[in-house]
Amino acid sequence: MTHLGSWLVTGIVLAVLVIYLARSKPPALDRSPSNALDAVRAGPGYIHIAASSPMAAKLTMREVKSERSRAPLLEVTGSVVARLEQGRGPSEMRWQFASSELLGAYAEWSKSGHEISFAAQQLDTTRRLDGAKVEAQTKVVERLSKLVQAGSDSPKDLAVEETALVQTRLEGQKSVHEAEIALRTAERSRAALARQLEQAGLDPELLATIANRSAVLVAEVPESKAECAREGQAITASFYGVPGVPFIGHVRRISPTVSKEQRTLRVLAVLEDRDARLRPGMFADVGLGTDERTALRVPADAVLHVGRADYVLVASGADLWKVTPVVVGDQRDSEIEVLDGLPADARVIGAGAILLKPFVVEAARNP
Repeated sequence: MTHLGSWLVTGIVLAVLVIYLARSKPPALDRSPSNALDAVRAGPGYIHIAASSPMAAKLTMREVKSERSRAPLLEVTGSVVARLEQGRGPSEMRWQFASSELLGAYAEWSKSGHEISFAAQQLDTTRRLDGAKVEAQTKVVERLSKLVQAGSDSPKDLAVEETALVQTRLEGQKSVHEAEIALRTAERSRAALARQLEQAGLDPELLATIANRSAVLVAEVPESKAECAREGQAITASFYGVPGVPFIGHVRRISPTVSKEQRTLRVLAVLEDRDARLRPGMFADVGLGTDERTALRVPADAVLHVGRADYVLVASGADLWKVTPVVVGDQRDSEIEVLDGLPADARVIGAGAILLKPFVVEAARNP
């Protein structure tokens, strides 16, 4: 009986406690402006950050660094695909290639040039011969026509010659058409071989402009960094087989196609190789874009990658930061070069910018 009474008392105490808690009011949530979520707001293309908020205390402001530089815009890999040897013979006989497929394709491409020249000559000769035959037969018909009108020749002979004139024209048109087909076939074959060489990273038209003892280098530029490559820019190549000797060159061609397997853009550059140190197939580290320029650098932490684009937060008034799309190069140490989209006198958010990425996504959605 005593045991039952103690359980009864315990139950009454618990019931009173539950009723008290149910009627009591919960403590008010802190909704002061110092709350980080309330102090950061994203708008179309901008982010507002209250200067007195805890979030602002976690961010570091940095000035954009501007300096003269020859550092590469982009570092990629590459290889020598062809080299022109010194000699007096035809250049197409002195080219060395990195593979037998390239050698065969280039030989066929060179041969197709002679075939086009022959087909063009044949077409011109056929047209002149056809014109001469038609002109001669036309004169025969005109002469007989006058004789028939004068009564000295029969209309039957005139009809025969008029028929021969029609037949001459038809045969001439057929001959010209066949010659035109032969020329177009040779041109299409040459174009197909040129595309085959381009897909392998080699521009055959470029080879005709290269001096002796030069090498053609193909650099593999990632598709996402294609904007860093342009014709005429300087490059520096360091080969594994020739350590400590930098080779300087310039971009001469940019392939019109992207490699399907590696998703890279092939960039062709010509390197001077007077000491014959380079061999087709040799691999190299390639610095793309080593021309002297004014480089703008920001902390690597300042660049936020969202989707397929890169953004930095640029100061734009009191507590206001513009979500600015930029084109960036390679990272060096703790800094990254901005190639486009950023003014030289800008202030950006450096360390801590990653905390604002959700707001950047929202602001960039409605620029």
